[in-house]
Amino acid sequence: MSQRLSVLQLVNQASLEIGISQRPITKVVGSLDQDVVQMGALLNAVADEVLLEEPYKYTLGDDAWVTDDAGNPKLFATVDTDLITFDSRLAINGMKYRFLQAKGMEFAEQLRDFTVRMNKLAGRVNAKVLDLDGDEDRVI
Repeated sequence: MSQRLSVLQLVNQASLEIGISQRPITKVVGSLDQDVVQMGALLNAVADEVLLEEPYKYTLGDDAWVTDDAGNPKLFATVDTDLITFDSRLAINGMKYRFLQAKGMEFAEQLRDFTVRMNKLAGRVNAKVLDLDGDEDRVI
């Protein structure tokens, strides 16, 4: 799993990658920049989508996809320093494709990146090997 990033770090990284900002963003929650506010809202939409699928459907079954600095679970971000509890790269990829889609721009490559990442994460969790032969000395 990638490093846990804050809401501010996620929105900043996604904004830089798709080119809607050329310098670091300093505020997401309560920002006056329309694109930044939209990216923050899209992070909520990405979290909703992620919570419907493996592996997060079961590991984050309480719908708390973000925590405060002290580690207390929350249902949505209220400050820029809140940390997400799922894969950061998945969140960035999800925000990028949803932002481009909302703006009526081409988003197929970003959607593919999001889907591939989601499938790889699910595959890691679900790729457990079960030895049905039962031989104690057998190595798989």
